[in-house]
Amino acid sequence: MALIVLVALFSLGGFAAFLLPEDITRRGLDMLDAAGGTVWAPPVALVLFLVLILLGTPQAVLIAAMVAAFGPWAGFAYSWAGKLAACALGFAVGRKLGAGWVEERAGSDAAIVMDELARHGFWASAVIRLVPTLPSIVINAAAGCTPMRFRDFMAGTAIGSVPKMALIAFASHAAIRGLEGAGLQAWIAVGGAVLLLVLIGVIGRNWLKRRMTRPGAEDAAD
Repeated sequence: MALIVLVALFSLGGFAAFLLPEDITRRGLDMLDAAGGTVWAPPVALVLFLVLILLGTPQAVLIAAMVAAFGPWAGFAYSWAGKLAACALGFAVGRKLGAGWVEERAGSDAAIVMDELARHGFWASAVIRLVPTLPSIVINAAAGCTPMRFRDFMAGTAIGSVPKMALIAFASHAAIRGLEGAGLQAWIAVGGAVLLLVLIGVIGRNWLKRRMTRPGAEDAAD
């Protein structure tokens, strides 16, 4: 029964987020703000990040909310831990349901991602976190459908998630300071962080594109 509930939540969040009430994210973010500075902050932050990211809330929005509620360091740490929990859950669901279930909902791109993860394990799991390709929830399930070890997936995810999440947290903190009157320096920091995010995404996407167009990649998607 527990697995059925998990699968239902995963399916609703990852592939039917548009059916959710429009204010569900706002309510979750209000709870984050209320938890800031209390002893309940860590568990509330982790649970809400996990739930909201599974329900399709953009990662950047959640990280910014964490930073606003808990500060840059704690906000980043809670976001990173919540992301790892969501990835672990997605991996478990993908391993249970199999490749056919994922491909049916994510298309041929999921097959290519699965092929890369199966071939390169840790490294593919790390690099793909830097690239704006498939939604994270699909990547997690796709990884679970491959023979790769759970520890390799989690290690790659843990390391690969840091640069982008840290830059988003830094940019969010700088933007908050800018709105509070810190001046031009804060907005320059925001611009620098955004440029680095774009650069990382372009480099990672070019790497992945070369991998996807190599001989044999098309066969993996068939």
